Parts: sequence; C-alpha cells; structure tokens
Amino acid sequence: MNLFWLKYASYAFLAGAVFFYFVLRLGRLGSVSRAAKLSAYCLCIILACVAWHVQESNAEQHSPRQLAIGTVISVSVEHHRGGSISDNFQLRLGSGSLSPKFSAYLVASSADAQPIHQGDQLGVLYRTWDDVPMTIDELEGQRAGWHYQRFQALSPYVWTVAGVGFFAFIGALLVSGRNRRVTPTPATTSNGNE
Repeated sequence: MNLFWLKYASYAFLAGAVFFYFVLRLGRLGSVSRAAKLSAYCLCIILACVAWHVQESNAEQHSPRQLAIGTVISVSVEHHRGGSISDNFQLRLGSGSLSPKFSAYLVASSADAQPIHQGDQLGVLYRTWDDVPMTIDELEGQRAGWHYQRFQALSPYVWTVAGVGFFAFIGALLVSGRNRRVTPTPATTSNGNE
C-alpha cells in the first residue's frame, strides 16, 4: 500500500510545530500552560519525522521497481556544504518518451567527480511510487562503468527537521521562560496612623 500521503501529514505536523514555536516565542495563548505548548511543539516535530520516515521506509520495502534505460537530456547539480553533490536529471528513453525526473542524493564527493553529464547513457532502476533511483549505472559516457546505489539510514529531511527542531525548542524554551509573566503582588496600602 502506497503511503505517499504521509509526506503531506509530515508537512502538516511541521506547520503545527512552526505555529507552536511562534506561540511560545510571542507568549500567545495565555490560557494554555507553557508546558502544554512545549509538549505540543515537541510532539509536532516528532510526528513530522516519524510520518516522513514511515512513508520512506514503506516505499523502500514495498514499491515496485522499474528499469529505465536512456540518454541524459538534462542534468542539474546541487552543491552541498561539505563539497558533495547531488544530481537531478531526466532521460530520453529508446521509445523517444521521457523518463520521470530523478534526484540522486550524494552521487559524488566533489564537483570535479561529477558522474552524470548530458548525452551519457544510463540505466536507472527506480521506485515507481516516488521515482527515487535505487541504482544508476553509466552504460556509455564520460564515466562509463560508474555505479550508484542508494543507501540512506535516515532521510536528510528527517535530520534537518529534527536538528532545526531541537535548536528551535531550546530557543523557545529560553525565550518563553523570560516572557512568563510574574504574578503581581498586591500593593500594600498605608493608613495615616503610621
């Protein structure tokens, strides 16, 4: 069963986390306790990560695979902070039709080692539910014989949401603690006999 809808649920939980983050930062919803707001924020972050991971894991285990063999007609490169690169590309198949657009994460450690070029002939085994390449083999081209196999323990989305969510939680915790209203003490009145 394709659980693609869990990605949208993950985005909804992420939106909920953003909402509770700003509620905490701005001191809104005064009728709700600080602990409840912090708990709701944490729960939204956790559910966003879990929903994404379950969808990804389900597609990894159950999605049918299909092999596309064709010539690269377009490729764009994403450069990551550590110097590694990811490629987004599309193939023209032997029948003349176009393949889905593929995204391959961390295909090379540097731009100099860029493996996929326009005009290369590739064989791509991909998941049909979400068009994620499982393996890529360069049959002809500048790096003939190059092989890519997808391996991910956790999606970059999960790492990013969890990491940013943790630091935002610490920030919201500190700011909401400062913003808590101190209950004013009743003013004492002096009588004229003192």
